[in-house]
Formats: sequence, C-alpha cells, structure tokens
Amino acid sequence: MQYYVSKTTVQFKGGKVEGYEEVLTKPDKLKPTKEMLRRMRAIGIENVHLCEHPKNSRRYGKLVRAATVRRKEVKMTKADVAEIVEQFEKDQESSN
Repeated sequence: MQYYVSKTTVQFKGGKVEGYEEVLTKPDKLKPTKEMLRRMRAIGIENVHLCEHPKNSRRYGKLVRAATVRRKEVKMTKADVAEIVEQFEKDQESSN
C-alpha cells in the first residue's frame, strides 16, 4: 500500500464556504510518508493529512489535475491591456 500527504484548505468567499484538497507529496511507502507528515507539521503547515493510495485509485490524479486548473493563469488580451492603459491615463489626468 502507498500513502501521500495532502492539505485541506477551507475559505469563505462571497458568502459561500469553499474548500479543496491539495496533494503535497507523491505516493510512497508508509514510513517515509509519515516522516514527511511529521516534518510538515513541525514547520507549521496546518491541516495536513496522511492519505491512502490504493492500487487503481483515481483520487490522487483527480486532485493533481484540480490543483493544476486552480494554478493556471488567465492570459491577458490586448483588450485587457488597453483597458489598463486607459485607466492609468485617467488616473494621471485626475492627479494633475
């Protein structure tokens, strides 16, 4: 059996409770995973857990993909840049 360390984050956004789980380590044997969990708690990381990773489990992959989607940045378009420049020029005129 393999195990991994994950962290649960719960936030209050826009009047709603929003939560997600992030994977912090790759699946490994129990002893090194427990040691990593101990180290993470020692440096002050909160809400970390030890999770089982059974064979043919898809949960780990789903969590990794969800984290990638959350971290992806939205690329700026020319319209976004034009809007920022326009706002900057208005601010410059009003401050003078």
